[in-house]
Amino acid sequence: MNKPIILIQAASRAWSGAPDWCMNEIDGRPVVALTVESALNQFPDAEIHIVAPAFDKGGRLDDLPSMFPTHKIKVFYGFDDSPLERMINALQHVPDETLFMRVDGLHFGWLPEHAAEMLKIAEQNNLDCIKMEDDFPIQLTADIYRLSGLKKVVSMLKNLPEAGVFKVHPKFFMFSNSADFKCERFKSYSPVSDEWLKKCRKIAHGVYVEGRMQVSNKSIKTGDQLRFHYELALDFINPKMTVLDCACGPGYGAKMLAEKAAHVIAADLDETTVSNAAAETTQENLTFKIGDATAFDCADQTFDAITSFETVEHVDPAPYFKEMFRILKPGRRLILSTPQNSLGHIPVNSQHLREFSLEEITNLCSEHFEIEKIIGIKQGRVVFPHDHKGQNTFMVCKKPE
Repeated sequence: MNKPIILIQAASRAWSGAPDWCMNEIDGRPVVALTVESALNQFPDAEIHIVAPAFDKGGRLDDLPSMFPTHKIKVFYGFDDSPLERMINALQHVPDETLFMRVDGLHFGWLPEHAAEMLKIAEQNNLDCIKMEDDFPIQLTADIYRLSGLKKVVSMLKNLPEAGVFKVHPKFFMFSNSADFKCERFKSYSPVSDEWLKKCRKIAHGVYVEGRMQVSNKSIKTGDQLRFHYELALDFINPKMTVLDCACGPGYGAKMLAEKAAHVIAADLDETTVSNAAAETTQENLTFKIGDATAFDCADQTFDAITSFETVEHVDPAPYFKEMFRILKPGRRLILSTPQNSLGHIPVNSQHLREFSLEEITNLCSEHFEIEKIIGIKQGRVVFPHDHKGQNTFMVCKKPE
């Protein structure tokens, strides 16, 4: 316990292919350095490994050990699409029964005191994995793994078609196979103060920027949640529909919708974003325009479907839902996603005005719509069909006839 092993996962680009926020700089250092610093403040003798994809070798992460000259920090590179195998190979020097902490490099606000308690529980109860509750603010979390458990996951995934998503988030494979792994969710944690949430939010002003919400041709599908939202939505789109993609960003999702719908209006509040997206568009049934999610310039009952992903957390929800209701035809669907957060009254992400628990977003939607479907996305593309808790809420909402 005095010298825990801590693996900090970092990369220069996110699963979407866009630049990863963990490499944004705060006071001249990448965000991941703040995550390392938090680890050393709590565990000054910790054995720390930065685990990164192979494509980052020779990049900025090489400089990270020199930022902490009094500590020996190692960097491991490998396995672009498999953090699971990355972790295992970084720990070849330790026994299989070793327990270790795993932290995302972006999670500068993680709570090492929680991780210390989790490590004790894992030791006492001989666990393969312990994690925070699924809707706990992701930026404050760490996970505890047993190395032998991860090696067992690799063995069991060999012939599974959905193996890729669990190589990104192996803990959920463990939790879904309770006969093979001993796992717990950590529920007895000390309360998180509003002061800490506010401090993290203040730091986040220099961390959370728009770039990571883009999708490029370098995306890795198994972890790309942004594209996943649109893939789920396509099941509710048909070739006769006129669809609004509200807060479309650079338009990658609108292009996917336009391959199936009769006509797609892709709207965003940012004029430059709209101009750039329109200039790159070749699909004749796709139109980009400037539009406000709370006051859209169109007639009542215009659209057969509306997609609105990662939007409501940026605006006042009352006028947003009222406007979505106004412009949608009766009997048609609003399809949305938003971060799910049990402490969303002060979201760490400084771009968000408010994040919502599952109960909160359900209540807001129900004021105007009938809720047909809820999917709780655990992380990335991991979904348990009958469990709606997660880090992201995907909802299909129908306007009454």
